[in-house]
Amino acid sequence: MKAALFLLPLLAVIAARAGAVGTEAAPFLKIDSGARAAAMGGAFTAIADDASGIFYNPAGAALTKSAEIFLSHNQWIEELSTNQIAYVEPAAENLTYFAGVSALMSPMMPSYDSGGNKTGEFNAMDAMYGGGLAVIESGVTAGCFVKAVLQEARGVKASAYAGDIGLISSGDKFRIGAAAQNLGGKMKMYREESELPRIYRAGAAYKVSGRHWLSGEVRKLGEADLSYAAGAEIRFDLAAAAAAFIRLGYNSGKSRNTGPGFSAGLGLSLLKLSLDYAFLPFGDFGDTHRVSLALRFGSERGPAAVSVQRTESLEPPPVMNEPPPFPAYEEKTAPPVPAGSYETFMTAAEEALGRNELDKAFALYGKASESIEPEDKRQTRILERQGLILIKQNNCARAKRFYSAAIRTAKKHNLRGRDVAGAYSGLAYCQEKGGDPDWAAANYRAAINATDDVSLKAELQKRLAALKK
Repeated sequence: MKAALFLLPLLAVIAARAGAVGTEAAPFLKIDSGARAAAMGGAFTAIADDASGIFYNPAGAALTKSAEIFLSHNQWIEELSTNQIAYVEPAAENLTYFAGVSALMSPMMPSYDSGGNKTGEFNAMDAMYGGGLAVIESGVTAGCFVKAVLQEARGVKASAYAGDIGLISSGDKFRIGAAAQNLGGKMKMYREESELPRIYRAGAAYKVSGRHWLSGEVRKLGEADLSYAAGAEIRFDLAAAAAAFIRLGYNSGKSRNTGPGFSAGLGLSLLKLSLDYAFLPFGDFGDTHRVSLALRFGSERGPAAVSVQRTESLEPPPVMNEPPPFPAYEEKTAPPVPAGSYETFMTAAEEALGRNELDKAFALYGKASESIEPEDKRQTRILERQGLILIKQNNCARAKRFYSAAIRTAKKHNLRGRDVAGAYSGLAYCQEKGGDPDWAAANYRAAINATDDVSLKAELQKRLAALKK
């Protein structure tokens, strides 16, 4: 029993790095997870848009674009190491499931009896594992993470159950987020009962020029004083499907002997694979290094709650000064048809769009959608037109949902043509404006393959070429 207490000085170091006084159970829960977030000082609560985000804010899982698996290794002090595994799976348009494991591993250490005599060696492990879900609706995401926390040393085990909750509100460039972590029971080990470290985070992030992140947050890590963190991520596009990143961060929650609080890192993204590195000086204990690998796979998720948004009233923001991205998609209106039919609504909608009466056109397309079955292939054109209207109103965040729904419907019916190309290229345009050149390039190529129109192909190829520069 006394031998296992040999671990406490090491765990106290971890608590000290987070600014805690070392009286809580499982202090490893306060260690940053993943190289990307750690390089940004841990200021990740409002971003949290990859699989590593579940360790900061469970709401972030709803912001992932596709299924993703995440692996991370942190070579810590005194031969300690921390490791994380996470997986996110978009299960529906507005629902994401996820699971994660985090563990602190120790090397073999000497064991002593009550008289101070060495009796052998042992190792120890602290771990957390669990799963959760996240939902998104109208730009607001919410998530919860239910987990078990375990400690084991020399055959003595302790466990507790806890949960995390979080929220993120997203705009085109600005996000705010908040999370509460380790809400749950106490852990009892060696007759000592301790609370898990309650963690509270609140932060904001801003996307500069659609590609670079600036983030900041305040947090309360267990018994530690209130602290703050700030980070930056700068992106450099190397090719249409490749990018490099430089990251910097600062964390004020530190003790005198555990480093200045600054951090830095690098990242590389190629197609659907990402590799990240973080360097964190640890004062008297030396430097620490983190490496993370993430693999994304599967198709990009569809829109959230499009069936509701097709017919809801639209309060438009100011109209763009620039022309719409693909004016060639505008088609001549059809001749009048009998009242009350799908054709009636479509004709009226096209006429309203031609007069730039965007609110009216959007509502009429919604009526046309209601007049046919939800899975009718004609929904493809309706959704593509509504996406174009939203682009005209400078609302790419919402337009992406309609374009994604149009693409999904087209795939179900094996459709090709101008409307399908318009959906892919409209989605690509929004992704280009939003700083996602990899996805934009992929969807421009899909648009080229979806049409046989020579002039339209040429226009799309020009956009793709401009994106690669």
